Amino acid sequence: WQESGIPLINVKYYKTDKLVLKAGVQVWKKRRSIDGKLDGYMTEYKHVETDANWDLALGAEKHFDLSNIIDAYIGLNGNIGYERSVRVNNISYDGGDYRNDEGSNFGFTYGLETVIGSNFFIADLPLAVGFETGFSAKNYGANKYKYDWDEVQGGTANSGTYYTSLVDDFEDVSANDVSNSQVQFTELTARRFDIMPLARVTFTYYLKQ
Repeated sequence: WQESGIPLINVKYYKTDKLVLKAGVQVWKKRRSIDGKLDGYMTEYKHVETDANWDLALGAEKHFDLSNIIDAYIGLNGNIGYERSVRVNNISYDGGDYRNDEGSNFGFTYGLETVIGSNFFIADLPLAVGFETGFSAKNYGANKYKYDWDEVQGGTANSGTYYTSLVDDFEDVSANDVSNSQVQFTELTARRFDIMPLARVTFTYYLKQ
């Protein structure tokens, strides 16, 4: 398996002592796979799971305390990005039968964040440790998998398309039972929108012009 990415990295520009403009990016990707041959009724097995997301954030901060110890501020951030996943499940059987099942999803995400934060300067170093808290509102676009499958069983070939849901956190238990990844829909519309609290620890290094 492979997992890679970068945390949320912001570049800030102090337009004035009290107004800061910033842009940030966050990238994450995870991939796992298994591919092998067997002796028995199942002769080959391949399974791949890939998940990735990318976010671009733009925002501004209003700073209040201009002391050399604590730097308090409020901020507003907007973000846009995408999420993408791939699922592959291919099996071959003795005698020539097989089942290929390959699904994917892709969707854009967008949202807003409101934060209250403080930076605490470390001695005379151009370095500060900070904390942010607030709320984020986010709309998710990748909420379902589309699977294309084909198979040969006993000499008979079949193929088709089905959908599974990525939304699995309903308060209603029966809705979760229907919306789990094992249920195969012929048609499906799924939506996610969350407003949630957030908390971050930040590290800031300052550069002079």
